[in-house]
Amino acid sequence: MSGSGPRKYISISVPDKPDSMSPHIKSADELRVIGFNLSDFSRTIQFLICVAGVFIFYLIYGYLQELIFSVEGFKPFSWYLTLVQFAFYSTFGLIELQLTQDKRRRCTI
Repeated sequence: MSGSGPRKYISISVPDKPDSMSPHIKSADELRVIGFNLSDFSRTIQFLICVAGVFIFYLIYGYLQELIFSVEGFKPFSWYLTLVQFAFYSTFGLIELQLTQDKRRRCTI
């Protein structure tokens, strides 16, 4: 690894002032996930709880989707299900955008 060149680091900063954050974030000190307050846990435990939640829900989602696709005669409708999922994801994303009143672009084009 001696010839790979200088290392590059990425720094991520969280603003200290709530007014410079998104309007739907009430406090930088409070972390709520699915209605549960995780603020009393250490940052490491918060991270592990969030990772476990994503992993568990991803497994449930995959299992249910496999269950749907294993239904006899459903194969011709698989692209339709994908289209319906995309429409629901887009609709719920727009609803969240309207409810949070956060109109800032978060990704580059």
